[in-house]
Amino acid sequence: MAVLLAALSLGSLSFRVSGQEPVVFRSGVDLVRLDIRVVDAAGRPITDLRPEEITITERGQTRPALFFQRVTEPTETYVDAAMRAVTAEVTSNDAFPRGHLYILIFDQAHITPGNEQRARLAAEAFIRQRVRPSDRVAIHAVPGPGPRLGFTADRTRAIEALSGIRGSYQRVVTTVFGTMGLFEAHRILQGDEKLIMDTFDRLTREGGGDLLGISMGAAGAGRGGGAGEDMTTARRLLTENARTIVNQSDAESRQFLQRLADVIVGLGDIEGRKSVVLFSEGFFQDNLARELEAVAAAAAQTYSVFYTFDLNQRGPPVNEAYASNTTLATEIQSRIAPLGTLAVETDGMMVLDASGRSGEALNQMADQAQDYYLVGFTPSDDARAQRGQYQRVTVTVSRPGARVSARTGYSLRADATPADRQRSINTVLGAPFVQQGLQVDYTTYVLKSDQPGHQRVVLSLAAQLPVQSTPGAYADVVFVARDLRDGRVVASGTDTIALPEAARAGAALGTGHWRVQFSVPAGQYLMRTVVREPGGLVGSADRRLDVRPLDSPDVSVSDLVLGSAVSALPVRAVALSGDGLSGVIEAYARAEHQLEGLTLTVALRTPDGRESRASYDMPLSDAVPGGTGYVSRSPFTLPLTGVPAGPYIVHATIHARGGLVAERTRYLEVADGVSVAVPIPPAPRVSPIEMVEGALGQAYVAALLQHAQGTVWAAAAEEAGRGEWERVEAAVQRPEADRGFVPNALKGLARFIREDFSGAAAALTEAQRDERDHALTAFFLGWAQDQAGDTRAALTAWRGAAHLDPSLVSAHLALAEGYLKLREPALAIQALRAGLAALPGSPELRLKLQQIEGR
Repeated sequence: MAVLLAALSLGSLSFRVSGQEPVVFRSGVDLVRLDIRVVDAAGRPITDLRPEEITITERGQTRPALFFQRVTEPTETYVDAAMRAVTAEVTSNDAFPRGHLYILIFDQAHITPGNEQRARLAAEAFIRQRVRPSDRVAIHAVPGPGPRLGFTADRTRAIEALSGIRGSYQRVVTTVFGTMGLFEAHRILQGDEKLIMDTFDRLTREGGGDLLGISMGAAGAGRGGGAGEDMTTARRLLTENARTIVNQSDAESRQFLQRLADVIVGLGDIEGRKSVVLFSEGFFQDNLARELEAVAAAAAQTYSVFYTFDLNQRGPPVNEAYASNTTLATEIQSRIAPLGTLAVETDGMMVLDASGRSGEALNQMADQAQDYYLVGFTPSDDARAQRGQYQRVTVTVSRPGARVSARTGYSLRADATPADRQRSINTVLGAPFVQQGLQVDYTTYVLKSDQPGHQRVVLSLAAQLPVQSTPGAYADVVFVARDLRDGRVVASGTDTIALPEAARAGAALGTGHWRVQFSVPAGQYLMRTVVREPGGLVGSADRRLDVRPLDSPDVSVSDLVLGSAVSALPVRAVALSGDGLSGVIEAYARAEHQLEGLTLTVALRTPDGRESRASYDMPLSDAVPGGTGYVSRSPFTLPLTGVPAGPYIVHATIHARGGLVAERTRYLEVADGVSVAVPIPPAPRVSPIEMVEGALGQAYVAALLQHAQGTVWAAAAEEAGRGEWERVEAAVQRPEADRGFVPNALKGLARFIREDFSGAAAALTEAQRDERDHALTAFFLGWAQDQAGDTRAALTAWRGAAHLDPSLVSAHLALAEGYLKLREPALAIQALRAGLAALPGSPELRLKLQQIEGR
């Protein structure tokens, strides 16, 4: 806990705020997920399936299940469940309810004009009556023109979009020889001899025989087997005419399937199982196997299930130019075959003759409980080498009497580009639901900021991530906080999280941790945090953030911060009974005397709050200046000897002369045991720009600006205050800049940001010669020398900074980290004890000392 507070003083929490350097995306890993339903012999969902009961087989090889998650609808209302999730102490996307995602697609190219009316009315009734506030619906007319409405909860808007649906399918086309049905053309190309001769007879009667070069007699002779050369030519012309019709029909169907796949893929960044309702009269699939497989692959990539609605009328339309001689049932069967294929491949359902019962079928679909499992496994080498191609798998369960239904395969997406990954994150930020592809948990701590009118928020996050398969692999993390009053973005940032190492041999998943701090005014905010692992899985969670004003005229109190010897600012606080519980709480006031006489009481209570298992009382620490007033930072340690393992509530109260000032609580899990001493890892690397834009860097720039007033360097110092470092460096390139404290200091900082560390060290050394008593010059000189590879010289600079300003906690911590880097823990302990002699109340120095000493 105190380590994080020290990190805050150093400005070393790793993050990038909006407008700074964009996040760098790196290549990642693959994890295929299948959505499967498992029911018992009576058809009821099985809710306690175990991962070892599932077997996934691909090309005869078993693929072990590495990811297993059950998705179900909440038992309470969506609003209640969502409100509890966003206001919980720990925000977890596992706790968020999920509604249904419906995609209504109208195949305008294959719906006869007028036939769309019943489907449109059924869709309107479905949206009006069955789409709940927790559900989202999208409407697309394919191909256009027509509505293209993304997922929305606005039912009125969705219903209005239905009015743009128009069918344009023509079963019969007009050619130079006369009219011909699409099904007839396909049968002619397939060599249906009877149909060919019947067509000759019909075209001859309609006057097209002359163009084919035959007469009634010739046609009859051909039927009887006595046709001559004229019939051979006529047969060739008829076949070529049929081929032209088929090619045109296939082109239209191919275009529809390609656009259908695009729609499905375009909505794929929205996590969750999607019910795709496809209204169509079907099409002929003789030459469209590849396109149908592409749609199935898109559905597999996006967890989409097809419910296909057959809109064919079983009687001949009254507006046809002629009554087709082909059997209508056979034609319909041929046209709806691909609709059945899509339903089967995606574990969906086909509704036959849906024109009169679309409403009933839609209600049946909505009644299906959203209770299914997500099973993840590593793809085969063939799938990795053939991205985008459909790979077939089978899923079975070993539990007696259980039946599993699943899609027939999967398809890996092509390697994402940085633009694709950024687009994916942007889509998730605006998604209607939180995403549950990765488990994401986070919490926040609110403390007072040094910036007037603002409070400091520390976000601590833990995410379930795939373990490192290649060194240097990272996941991406983004957060956005919006004001609840007007939706205005008040804070945002992007960063990366190193993928965790395997906790045990063979483990596929681990936990990655991340923290960030930002400042906002007091108010109510809604945050969304997104984590995307390199293979494309995404997790996100929403959190309501109520920030109290901590700079009021009265005494105000920060959140309760818990930690232990092995954790700091945890998402979920855990303490070992042998270690005890450590924590800190801060009290703020505008005047020092307001913080006198305050006492802190910390009690460990059972979850119901009735019984106390341990308690602690002490006066608050002495107040010290902080920001715009005074702060009393009070660390505490609560022994846990004899406390049984289990969940508890830590209840902290601050009193003033018997009156309650504030109370704060936080959940705690107590576990048996004691931590073992482990080597202290080096502090995380902080980028130069983050250091200069941190609190100490800004204080240094402000000091330089004050020194530069009335000099030729005032403009350059003002540019530094605005962060325009390229202009600063250009301004201090003049020969006279080689002399003087301000120009050399600005030159040093500009080179430091540019990561010219040797040049930065040289310039800051010159600045130090002109102003030997400036502690921050020595402090940043030390960092420049350390980054340039001369840690021993950096130690000299940091010792000088600590001597010039003993209250500079960051200098003492930098000294300790430098000695640890040189494998000199005894000297690091000595440096920290020297710092504690000057700052006996510093929890940062004390906890760092405890960590090094293994306590």
